[in-house]
Amino acid sequence: MRLKNGKLIPVEVEINRDVDKPELKILIHSKITKSEENEVIKKIRWIFDTESDLKPLYKFMDSDPILRRVKENNYGLKHCSYSTVFEGIINTIIQQQISLKVAFHMSSLLVKKFGEHVKINNKEFWEFPLPEKLANATVKELKSCKLSRRKAEYIINFSRAVAKKKFNPESLKKLSRNQIIEKLMQFKGLGRWTIEMVIVTSIGLEGVSPAGDLGVRKAISHFYNNDKLMSEDEVRKLTDKWGKYNGIISYYLLAEMLH
Repeated sequence: MRLKNGKLIPVEVEINRDVDKPELKILIHSKITKSEENEVIKKIRWIFDTESDLKPLYKFMDSDPILRRVKENNYGLKHCSYSTVFEGIINTIIQQQISLKVAFHMSSLLVKKFGEHVKINNKEFWEFPLPEKLANATVKELKSCKLSRRKAEYIINFSRAVAKKKFNPESLKKLSRNQIIEKLMQFKGLGRWTIEMVIVTSIGLEGVSPAGDLGVRKAISHFYNNDKLMSEDEVRKLTDKWGKYNGIISYYLLAEMLH
């Protein structure tokens, strides 16, 4: 992971298998200062959502027979976040209208082509590309990562705004849902669904569910409409009833579908 001072730190995280007493073991393969160590730990806490308490969520899910079963099948599951909002936005653009499996492959190609890495004990540790690298990329180079021309243009244009300091993605963490939508809608290629996905995967704002996402629509339709695909508005009306838990519950339903 990249620290604020630009330093790349190779990090491994091991997770134990005790869901009642979960622990993360952090292996840092570099000499770092105490303040740098604290920054690494803070990032890992954010990525793995270590500070959230699942008990209130589970109490809420117990009130619905469907959600209670989903909870029991995915007990202990937490929603991981991207390391930075910039990374989350770029990945969400990649994920538009395609399967997650294909999107993950494209993201991997992007990281290997434009990202930096260090090698420790024959292990490669990769970091997501800097905005400057993607801002200077050509459409042809991005298309070599299996991206469409349109997505390549979206990524380049957004990265240029960040690289030129015209926009700071991390500042979105201080804003409300409507403010975030208003800010990001100014960029071509960032519509409501994409922005809601960014909020869920990169900002962690409660009470937001990407109701326009096809995967979310399919999952909720499976459990609540006998697999008959619900519209975005129908999904939104249903998930709104879950209040501040609608994002994490949608995530649980998606996870259950993958079993």
